[in-house]
Amino acid sequence: MPDVQVLLAVQGPGETDLVSAISRAPGLTVSRRCGDVAELLAAAGARLGTVAVVSASHLGIDRVVVDRLRQMGVLSVGLAAPEDTGRVAALGVDAVVDQAGGTHAVLAALTGVRDLPPPPPPPEEPQAADGVLVTVWGTTGAPGRTTLAVNLAHTLTRHGTVGLVDADTRAPSVAQVLGLVDESSALALAVRAATQGRLDAATLDRSFPRVGQVAVMTGLTRPDRWREAPAAGLEVVLERARARFGFTVVDVAGGWEPEAPGFDSAFAPARDGAQLAALRLADVVVVVGAADPVGIHRLISLLAERPRTQGREVVVVTGVRPSVGGPAPDRAVREALARFAGVADPVLVDDDRPGLDAALMAGEYLAMTAPRSPALAGIEELARVVAGAPVSRRAARPLRRRRR
Repeated sequence: MPDVQVLLAVQGPGETDLVSAISRAPGLTVSRRCGDVAELLAAAGARLGTVAVVSASHLGIDRVVVDRLRQMGVLSVGLAAPEDTGRVAALGVDAVVDQAGGTHAVLAALTGVRDLPPPPPPPEEPQAADGVLVTVWGTTGAPGRTTLAVNLAHTLTRHGTVGLVDADTRAPSVAQVLGLVDESSALALAVRAATQGRLDAATLDRSFPRVGQVAVMTGLTRPDRWREAPAAGLEVVLERARARFGFTVVDVAGGWEPEAPGFDSAFAPARDGAQLAALRLADVVVVVGAADPVGIHRLISLLAERPRTQGREVVVVTGVRPSVGGPAPDRAVREALARFAGVADPVLVDDDRPGLDAALMAGEYLAMTAPRSPALAGIEELARVVAGAPVSRRAARPLRRRRR
């Protein structure tokens, strides 16, 4: 069996002793001594090692670095100060070694490198049973994803506690829809804490101020800050939110641009990594499209090219109206989706431009400013589908509307 090639990124006076001990150990070879994280990732990218020993308490190692090492086929052993083992374990390393144990503890971990035990879970408060993670996704061209996500979150409060997360890294706008001041990004704060292994209950609570009955995590203040929401950190935030709330509604960027697979993709963060993370973790994926001919075409194309997800999928068509759908727009939308996309029972949301405009200008939920809005019937139906409640599907448009 060939020797295990070890990358060392260790700070402190004990590095020389560790190099000597690994060099003398059978089956282990130090292939590169790295001075910082950049050099470590470069060595891993050059395939110079299969396991990395890192000073996780002092070198700036976070979940993003650990995730990139794993993508490049490199396991990680994190050296932690005695008081820092819980935080280092939260970074997702393959093994945690208390640096007070000296070289013997490191060698013990490296000797069984092909069968490393999982790191101990970080200490945290007991959580309730996991809730439902709902990712609101859809086509490009502003079909109303954010408006639907905001009002779906408000309607779901009838079925349990609700958290709303703005994870759209291309056009974040939940704060604007609800009239919130977005001088700072709660999403960036929470994800930064998660990547450093410091996302505790107090930090999570601060990231979710309440707007009415919904706890809202505001998104990035500008699209060019997308690097502050890496998938590795966002996944932790969403898992904690799912454990905290009965329903967590996540608004993400629309469209789908699959990245070219390859070894080099591990060197840089993915532009739409937040979108992919939310889709991958979702229990329910709400796919949103507009009811006009262009929107339906985009929706059919997206459904044909969408990524595989584990969550239950619900297709929603917004802005249903006779002016672009004919005298029976419900029937026209259903027939088009059934014929060209195989969608048998989409949820349809009626158009109500005046009501939605009034809610936007007031920074309120639609049910608060226009309780008789025709769009609310579709949103309430969607909430029942998400919550698993019985749904009474509405029939086609009334005859009087068809006659008009």
